[in-house]
Amino acid sequence: MQIFDVIIAGAGPAGLRAAEILGNAGKKVLLLEKNERIGPKICAGGLTRKSREYLGLPDNLIEKSFSSIIFRSPHFKTKIRLEKDYFFLVDREKLGQWQLAKINRQNVTVRTKARVTKIMEDSLIINNGEKTGYKYLIGADGSASIVRRYLKVPTKIYGVAIQYLVPQNKFEDLELHFDSVLFSCWYAWIFPRHDYVSVGYGHPSKSHNLKKIDPVKIRGGFSYWARKNNICLDNIALQSFPINCDFRGYKFKNIFLAGDAAGLASGFTGEGIYQALVSGEEIARIILEKNYQPRLIKEALQERDWHHLLLRIVYYSGPLRNFVFDLVAIGVRIRLLGRILVRILS
Repeated sequence: MQIFDVIIAGAGPAGLRAAEILGNAGKKVLLLEKNERIGPKICAGGLTRKSREYLGLPDNLIEKSFSSIIFRSPHFKTKIRLEKDYFFLVDREKLGQWQLAKINRQNVTVRTKARVTKIMEDSLIINNGEKTGYKYLIGADGSASIVRRYLKVPTKIYGVAIQYLVPQNKFEDLELHFDSVLFSCWYAWIFPRHDYVSVGYGHPSKSHNLKKIDPVKIRGGFSYWARKNNICLDNIALQSFPINCDFRGYKFKNIFLAGDAAGLASGFTGEGIYQALVSGEEIARIILEKNYQPRLIKEALQERDWHHLLLRIVYYSGPLRNFVFDLVAIGVRIRLLGRILVRILS
């Protein structure tokens, strides 16, 4: 049986970042990806400035950038203008392939179409047949993580994001639409690309200690919203992806959980790429340095906790929720308040 210093299940942003750090440090790493190609994922592809700066992402990978964002409440529209580009749209396949190219392939073995089918204390089974050993295991395998299930870590808080890729682009601005009647506490988005536009919405699939949200009702609200905004969804395939928001730890002896597998995503905004990146790196550094202190993971968790607190405040405002959205839409016309809102959302 071949034994690796570290096996990483999942070659998304977290797994690729961990593999880069560990490979550069000379560790013998096996990076496993269940899909045929690394990178493609159903995702809106939004990055904030902190994500881009953290990665040092080159201009040629940025599909579109925005120095403003439109915030729409039921009765008001506000365009928040920023001093610099703050939001970026990327193609997830190009992002994944760029990260892959940075890996030291002398130390890191990359395998695609390699699904982890069983996990033991110091080894695992790949594709129901091949047994491989590990000293450390990193579960970076998304919201449906087999590593999380092996650890018997429950998932009681997660959301679902729905998007449509509409082959027309009459929109120029990144827009967020809040309407309690249509989307409860959440929102619809418009992310314009070069030759198409990503429109979508999200809702919780399991509770944030909130009353259960009816997904059929929200989907009907989204269909109404699309017609109202002259967005034709006829013959457009619905794409959906889960968002794990139930963080219960990331270190379990010699096994770690990163990104969505750890439940680091925000249940309010749905942001998860940045959390995946920093958790992948800091878990790698914990493996390399016994006394390493994961500051960025702690900061990401603090932001996540603030998002979930805000989500509860908005939810429990009940019949006053749209009034709150209207007040925010008016208030952010003041530049300082607009920057604060952008900071909260990103």
